[in-house]
Amino acid sequence: MNSRERVKAALHFTKPDRVPIINLMNLRGLLSSDAIFSTIFPPRAWQPGWRENEVNLFPHWFMEGIIPYSWKKPEWAKDPLYKNWKYMPHEELDEWGGIWNVSGKHDTMGHPGRPSLPDWSKVDEYIETYFLDPDDKKRYQVALVENKIFGWSKYRIFHVGWGPFMIASDMRGFTNFLIDHRRNSDKVKYLIGKITDIYVKVMKNAKKLDSKIDGFFLVDDLGTQDRPFMKTGMFEELYQPVYGTLIETAHDLGCEFHQHCCGKIDPIIPLFIKWGLDAFEFDSPRMCGYADLRPFRGKMMFWACINIQTIYTRGTAAECEREVWHMVRNLGTPDGGFGAYYYPQPQHIKSPVNNIKAFTSGLKKYGTYAPIPPEWWVSSVQDDAWHLHGMDVVPQLPEKPLIK
Repeated sequence: MNSRERVKAALHFTKPDRVPIINLMNLRGLLSSDAIFSTIFPPRAWQPGWRENEVNLFPHWFMEGIIPYSWKKPEWAKDPLYKNWKYMPHEELDEWGGIWNVSGKHDTMGHPGRPSLPDWSKVDEYIETYFLDPDDKKRYQVALVENKIFGWSKYRIFHVGWGPFMIASDMRGFTNFLIDHRRNSDKVKYLIGKITDIYVKVMKNAKKLDSKIDGFFLVDDLGTQDRPFMKTGMFEELYQPVYGTLIETAHDLGCEFHQHCCGKIDPIIPLFIKWGLDAFEFDSPRMCGYADLRPFRGKMMFWACINIQTIYTRGTAAECEREVWHMVRNLGTPDGGFGAYYYPQPQHIKSPVNNIKAFTSGLKKYGTYAPIPPEWWVSSVQDDAWHLHGMDVVPQLPEKPLIK
């Protein structure tokens, strides 16, 4: 199988030869990856910091250092105090008008800061000011070049962006936005609906410009460490028009829809299955727990990294290698349904190099389907070990050795 065929087979449970891989850590990883990502970019005309309410707000350009971007500094930014602004604590403004706190240490991309839309009465003015034109073809040029160079036999994923929940919560402030779901539900529907409309246009334009795009990817975190942000009924009422629309749009374009999500969100996974989601991507699959994810095996695909909160960052290389089998076993089936996802910024989470290498060696040992003994798929997965000792326990392998 080539890379595109392998991902398709894993998505549709038609027996891939091995576990497909997404590796965006560096050029070497990209060349070995079965999927390639591209995305939309703000136009060069996007120049934050010039409006009166944007003084001391620098551009939040998440692909800085990879994709060229030239910021035309306003007068306030020319002050010698800000000569090295990238290396000092500061605030940044993203293309949606969201404000980010950035440490200047370059150890993360920053974190959402103060609300940029504290007053609901100004929502239409805000949308008119900050929502960029999805029909600007220049915003897709980098994606077209990237796909042409790297995507000839790979599964092409177009990264739509941050999800409507995350964008709206940045605008309103996280706590305010959660309260809004109860007190201002009509305004929540209005705002996330406007964001959804933009993304529908982005998806249609991307597919029109590159007919070989295979799937779309959205990043929307929807839960805490132990539960979704809201009850299932409320989530369905407010967000079916969002995710149902985006998933349906992808399918109408002949593509699959993939979604990254952090949090223990297994109570709402049945909704996503009903809405037709093709795949979730979890950086920390142990946050939901294998026991609570197992009912969904065979119903949708799971991309996953070795749990970044515990094993990938604090475990041994031997544990990381062994954990690969437990991901294959608990998230996939003998017919597919699991894909390996390398966390793209291991330096941010300080994952040891040996653990990253162990991820690769684990995939070589346990990621090819043909040598896996049938008994391994029905062997005990030792749920009690996880429940008793937490997310960092990696059970031993089944007793029968893997056939070479």
